[in-house]
Formats: sequence, structure tokens, C-alpha cells
Amino acid sequence: MNTPGKSKKMQREKWSPAWRPPPQLGPLEAKSVLADTFIPENKKMANLALLQARWKCDTAWVDKANNADYDRFDQDNVIIKLAKNFIPAVQCLCNKGSQNPPPHGDGLYMPTLTHTVNPNYQFALRDNPMFQAAQEKIEPAIVDLDETSSISEYSKMFECSLRLEYEEHLRLYELYSLYHVNIFLVDACPHPDIPGQGNTKKSRTAIVHKKARLFIDGIADARPTLQIGDIVLLRPIPFNGHVHLEIESRIVRVVRGRKTQQHAEPSKDQVIIAWGLNHKQTSDLLLKHSPNKQNLFQISEIKFNVRFIPSSNQLEKCLTALDWLNNVSTRFPRAMDDVLFPVKAPEVKPLSIHQAQRMKQDDSDMNKPLNELQSSFVKMVGARTRDPEFNMVRPPMILTGPAGTGKTKTLLVAISDVLGLMSSGYGNDIDTTRNRVLVCTPSHAAADVITHRLLKFLDHRAIFRLYDKSRPTNTVPATIMPFTCRNAITDDFTLPDSSVWNNFRVIVCTCMDAHILFRAKITNEAIAKRRECFRQYLSSDAQNLGFSIDIPDESIAPYFSHLFVDEAAEASEPEILIPMSVVIDPYPGAKKVEIALIGDPRQLSPLIFSERADKFGLSRSFMERLLKRPVKCLGWGEDHMLGPEAAQDSLFEGGASSLADLIRYYANVDGQELLTIFLCENYRGHSSFLMMPSSLFYFDRLKCKKDSNSQASEFWCSRLRDIEALSNSVECFPIQEAAQNGFIETLNGKPKSQSMGSFSQVHKQKTWPICFMGVKGEDKSVALDSFTGTDSWQNAAEARIVLEIVTSLVDGGVLTSRIGVMAPFRGQVQLIRQYLRSKNFFDVNVGTIENYQGVEQDVIIFSLTRSNPAFVHHDIKHRMGVFGDVRYKQANVALTRAENLFIMIGNPEPMWNDRLWRQFLMFCFRNGLWYGQALDETDMEDMSSRERKMVSTPQEDREGMTTIVSTLEKVQRLN
Repeated sequence: MNTPGKSKKMQREKWSPAWRPPPQLGPLEAKSVLADTFIPENKKMANLALLQARWKCDTAWVDKANNADYDRFDQDNVIIKLAKNFIPAVQCLCNKGSQNPPPHGDGLYMPTLTHTVNPNYQFALRDNPMFQAAQEKIEPAIVDLDETSSISEYSKMFECSLRLEYEEHLRLYELYSLYHVNIFLVDACPHPDIPGQGNTKKSRTAIVHKKARLFIDGIADARPTLQIGDIVLLRPIPFNGHVHLEIESRIVRVVRGRKTQQHAEPSKDQVIIAWGLNHKQTSDLLLKHSPNKQNLFQISEIKFNVRFIPSSNQLEKCLTALDWLNNVSTRFPRAMDDVLFPVKAPEVKPLSIHQAQRMKQDDSDMNKPLNELQSSFVKMVGARTRDPEFNMVRPPMILTGPAGTGKTKTLLVAISDVLGLMSSGYGNDIDTTRNRVLVCTPSHAAADVITHRLLKFLDHRAIFRLYDKSRPTNTVPATIMPFTCRNAITDDFTLPDSSVWNNFRVIVCTCMDAHILFRAKITNEAIAKRRECFRQYLSSDAQNLGFSIDIPDESIAPYFSHLFVDEAAEASEPEILIPMSVVIDPYPGAKKVEIALIGDPRQLSPLIFSERADKFGLSRSFMERLLKRPVKCLGWGEDHMLGPEAAQDSLFEGGASSLADLIRYYANVDGQELLTIFLCENYRGHSSFLMMPSSLFYFDRLKCKKDSNSQASEFWCSRLRDIEALSNSVECFPIQEAAQNGFIETLNGKPKSQSMGSFSQVHKQKTWPICFMGVKGEDKSVALDSFTGTDSWQNAAEARIVLEIVTSLVDGGVLTSRIGVMAPFRGQVQLIRQYLRSKNFFDVNVGTIENYQGVEQDVIIFSLTRSNPAFVHHDIKHRMGVFGDVRYKQANVALTRAENLFIMIGNPEPMWNDRLWRQFLMFCFRNGLWYGQALDETDMEDMSSRERKMVSTPQEDREGMTTIVSTLEKVQRLN
């Protein structure tokens, strides 16, 4: 028993100012689960210490020393050579003169980026005062891009947004920092300065390493994703605690850890970085920092602090494109107005009846002819090609529509048409042999798909797939490799010799990689001016020899006659400007390029991380802005040919009242469609997959044109019956009430309604391959254990259901390669992938919603992940997940990726509180597609209330008490 004196002493110690009771841990909150990983302050301080030396890792010197022809094939050197030799360089005799700015004079041969950015390596460190200074920096006023026509305001807005986005990347990359870790050298080669390599003991040990490896669990799922070319800073930590050296390297590759037959546990993710320190540097590093002075070749024993800095390469390319835009607008003030700020439809001569009929009958190399709307786009492109413009570049043509409507097929037919490959052809109307197409996409995956499909009808020598040298060759499909050009020494991608470029009819690349053409001066403007110089030179020489030659300058076709940007809704406006800088020649009198944008603005937008950059319009694509820009329609006299003047793009209040307001199908002038086409006939998914997207996202305009295959349909419905057997169906009415409403028996013997007149009643749809599995799981964050940051939520209950469903499908004869699993959080993707690998389901494609943009699978299993309604507000605020009106594009992608079977897994409670997902629940319920966890009794009664009004689109849902039923659903329920 304690004495009173001792008790008083303990009380004094307990409440003394120097001591405080430990804080009580409250319930789980977003701010606590998303806290940074705890790192001791002394480890962080090492990154702030002053340096005595900085070494840059460069593997090029190793390759140059060992290969005499290295410089000959290096992409940067090839770019310089192409810029000089693409058209023979002659003395400039044209009226512009050699002293004028590029493309004349010496500037014509300087293939450099005009805008460079040197990253501040200390920017994101918490003790750096520049961090706070950046927060307080005065930003330009936000300009309404739907109303402005000022190039200056436009450029300032996007330059600011690009820098804000880059600063956000700097901050987020700091979360990936590592402390006191080891690196492992790989890719050894003999030192180039030692003769007789490999013949003596000395030469065998004097080696250099070109790469090093970092093992980092979960880094492959980091958000934002580490990119090839990102900067890596390594500070060796000596045992006396002082740091005097920093090694600067670059990321070469990020490798996801995989489970193998030899290892039961999956390996960690790896970051491969350039090493390339010379022999002396490596020796000095080992002597000063190795704990084992006797073993001078064990770099792996040294501890390093590692930081990642995002490369400024993409920022520089976009800023350079903005510089180009400002330069053009200074020289030719109105040259870009119709491209960026169109105010009227272009005047184009209509096709003759014979031409239109000939194109309508043609089906190119496709198995089936184009439908009416698809043909309209091809005719639109054809009409412009036959009637070129010589003064101003016309407004871009737009082809839009949801997945499965044949946008890519239509694009391919349009390309084959302008190249003169269609059987209808252009006849003798126009020479198509000089037409050349540049096809750009935001992603390499989309560009590879286009290339692969072009190979089916285009001469293989006429296609060139352009890659930047930083792209790893092992990430490129084998079918694409023959259409690339590689360095014979290093196997890096490079550019072909100038002698073969005229053979190319189609060049395919990403929007970012189009900067290679800009640097090499393979642009319409530069080539046109050099042609002019060459023409003047030949004319002068001919006169000196006593004869004359006639070379008409106005009839010379541009090098690129057309620019097609596929998946354009995913690209930011500065990104689109990069290929535009290649194809646009602003000089009056030059034949202008025709531009077309293809994509779906109702699906994913450009991915950005900065909320401030979002306010400046960086997250909205060029296509989406054009579709909403007020335009005076030629012939129609309407004010909004492309969209509402000031309408918020929302599913509910403030949104467009109809699809005709959001996307005007086309400007009809003399029977010709001259600007935009919206495709609405779907050829890919089952009609049940289109019902909710049609009403929620496409204003009830979608039509199902997929060929029916009863045998295939039977197979997938049988697989669905197996999955439904894993759980019980959700009921609404008690059996007694159900009997009074004329219910029939279902597969499991439970009553269902056979009434089709009331959509508050249940009618089991046995032939619809769609299912919702209600699961009341627990979502938790693993941010402290991974690099996925705020995107690190997991739901083990849903992951287990995914595994059960995949197992059932495989047991039923479905190949794992035909199954795709999707989740809105990278943490859940990791967990599901781990579960599936434990059962050797390696070929199941598991990814986030962003990974599935433009990708379809026979089977899609979507794990909602979010189960706790308290975290939904956090998701909306941080633009994560699929809840809230602002995330409807992610929901649209999730609902439209399946071709034959769609299964969604989630907790119905947070879904019921969201107006979009509430409609999905009611859709599943009334059609007998809901299994597993149900809502509470009150919500179930609300769902089946007969007081609900039935409407077709969310814009009619003003009070949240309506049932949205698409025309497709009404028709199918009556069949």
C-alpha cells in the first residue's frame, strides 16, 4: 500500500510542467491514417547538410569509350543532323532574308527546347523557406477560357497551372524519400581505360557498373507514378554522421515485384537507376564511406539517404509549346484564333452527290460498313481534304462518343481515305499521294493500338512509330518493333536517316514525343520555308546558267496534311499544343493542315494532382473546352453549336439540359457535317451494360448494336448463375405482400414480380450478365506501409469476394487472361493482386480505373472499396474514388469496360447516399441483379416507393426522389 507522502510526490511528478499525459487515441480519422511515415529528425537533417561535392551519374561515357560509333546513332545527335539535312541546306536567297528569326538563318538549324527548367532540389524539404514562398506567390487572375480569345491570357493561365502542378509533384515525391537504405550495383562492364581487358587480374577487377538497384516495396503503385528520367539523389551516410557528397542519378526503369515458382513470397518492387561512376569515384566512395575498409567493392554495405525529384522534361515540353504559341501570335496575331477560340463553323464546299454516294458504299478493309454517323465523320474529313484552306487553320473536327461506338474504326477509315487507300478513292479530284498523317495520343498504349491496327491495311514501310530514347525497348510490343528505329550500339530508340522520311505516310507517337519532330525541325512551317529557300536557290542558279524554271510555291503540299489526336479527352491543352506546333504553318498562302480530335469527354480527363492547377483549367481537355465553347452556327443561327454558354458540367443541378446542348452533333451547311460528330451506336457490350451509362452520362441516347450470339450469351449467364449462388438475392417485399402483387418464382425459389408496368417491383432478368454483390467490409488505409499515399485504401472483405468470383469463373472454364479486376484505390489493387497471386492467377489484369481507360475485357469485376460513409467526404475533397458529382467520369469508366460479364462489389450504404450510385442500386434491385448485403428496412422501403417519379436522365432529377430508367431498359424489360 502506498503511503500518503509517496502518493503526493507521484501526483506532483505527474502534473509538473515538464510532463504531460499521453494523448488518448480517438476513433480512426482520415488525418491520422494519412499521416507521414515517422522518420527520426537526425536522418532527415542529413538531406539538409551542406555539400562539398556533387557527382552526376552518366552511363553515356562508358558507351562512348567502348563504341566508336556511339555518337553516330545517339538520338540527340541524330536530331541535330536531321535539322540540318532534312532538306539540303543552301544559302538563303528568299525575300525573308537570312537575318530574320527562325526558320531562317542559323536559328533554323538549332534543335533545342526554347524553355528549360532547372528543378530546385530542396524545394519540397520542410525547412526550406522557398516552400512557403511558393505558397504565397501571387498568381495571375483566373480567366474564363470559355469566353476569352486572348492568346496572352491563355498562355499565362496555362504556364501558371503547369508550374503549380510541377510544384505539387515535387511535394508528393518527397513522400517517397528513403533513409539509411542499401543499393546494389548491376550491369557491370570492363573499365574502358585499361588495355587487355579480361586477360589480367587487374583488368578483371577494374570494372564499372552502368546501373544500380533499389528495393522499395510498393513503389510501383506510387501516386504520382515514378517516371523514367526522374532524378534520384543519393547521400552516402558515413559512420561519423557527416555528409559531404551527393550523387545525382536518373531512373532507368521501375520493376514491379512478382511472385515466381522459385520464391513463395513475391519480390519487392525495384527502381533501376543509372550509376556510371568512374573507377576513381567508386574507389573514393568506398574508401570514405564503407564500414569494411578491406573490401573495396561492396557498395551494398554503404547506407544512403535517397530522394526522388520529378523530371522537368514534360514541363519543359509544354512550356516550349506555349512559347511557340506566343511566337506565332506575335508574328501572325489571328493565326490561331479559329483553332483555339472558334466562333463559327468553317465554309467548306460540299461533296458532290457522286462523291458522297461512293464514300457511303465503301467499307474500307473493315469487316462491316460504317454506320451513318461514322460515315459522316469520314465525309467531313474528305470534304475538307478536297477543299483545302490557305489562309487560316480551320477549327478542329471532333469525333466523340462512348466506348464501343467505333471511334477508332472510324479514325482508321478516315486515315485510309485521306491517303487514297479506300476503294472509292478520290478519283481524279485530288492527288492524295502527297498526304501524310501525324497521329498522336496521350499514352503509349493508345499509340501502340493505333499502330497495330494500321498495319492491317497500310504498307509496312509507310508506318513509323516514333519513341523518345528514354522509352525502354522491352516495354514495346514485339509486333510494333519492326516499325521503330533503334540505336545499333545501345538499342535505344532513335530517328531514321533523312533519306527515308518521305516514304512514311503515317507517323504515330504520343503528344509528348511529338516534341522530337519539333526539335528536329520536321515541322510544316520549317520545311515550307526551307523549300522556299531551296526553290529560290534553284531559280537563281538557273538564271545564272541562262534558262528559267517554274516551281509553283503555292501548290506545294505541307509535309503533314492531317493531324489526328486519338483519346484527346485525356490530354491537357498544353499537351495538345505540342503536336500542333509540328503541323501548323501560320504563314498566309501556305496550305493548311486539317486537325481532328477523337475521344470521349464524358470519361477520364487529364490526370493532375494540384487543386490550384485545377482552378486554372489544367484538368479540362482541349476537346471538352471546345465542346462547351459558345459558337455561332453557320446556317442554323444558334448561339451554342458546341455547348451551353455558361453551364456547369454536372450530372444533376446546373448541368446541360440535353445532349444536344452538351454536344451539338454537327453543323449542317448544305447537307454537309463540318465540325462535330457524336457516335451513339454501341457494338461491344451487352445492352444491360449500356442502360445506366446511357441515362446517367449520355442523355439516354445510346443504342445497342452488338450482334447476338445465343451460345456465348448462355455461357456467360451460366457463369453468372454460379457467382449468384455464392450469396442470397436481396428482397424488398415480404412474401405475403409479394403474393398480392402477382409475383413469380425465380431460380432460387424466392418470389419476384412479373409486372413490367411498375418499376418499383422486381423482375428477375435471367439473360442480363450483370450483378451487384453487396458486401459490408471495412476499409482501412495502409499509407504508413506503402508509397501509395492517400490512394492506399484497402478492403479485405471485398478482396476475398473477388478471389471467390475469379475462382468460380476459372472453374467454369473462363481463361484468367479474359478477366479484369478494377478498383478506385491503388491500395486495393495491391491487395487483390496479392490474393490472386496466392492462387496462381497471374494473368488476371488488376488495375485502377485510370489503368482501364481505353481498355476492355470480357469480364470486369469492380471493387468499390469504400465502405465507411464517414470517409466519402475525404474522397470528394481529394478527388479520389467514385463518389460525388465531380467523379462521375471515373464511375462512367468503371461501368463501361466489360464486354460479356460485369460484377460490382461494394457496400450499399455509402452508395445509397450518393445520387449516382443510388440509381445503380435501384437498377440492380428492380431487375433482380442484387445479391448479398442489403440496405436497412427504411431505405429498402424508400427504394420501392410507388411515389417515385420515373425519368430518363439525371437532369430531370431535381429532388432526388425519382427513378431513372433508360429507354434501353424499358425496351428490354418488355421483351
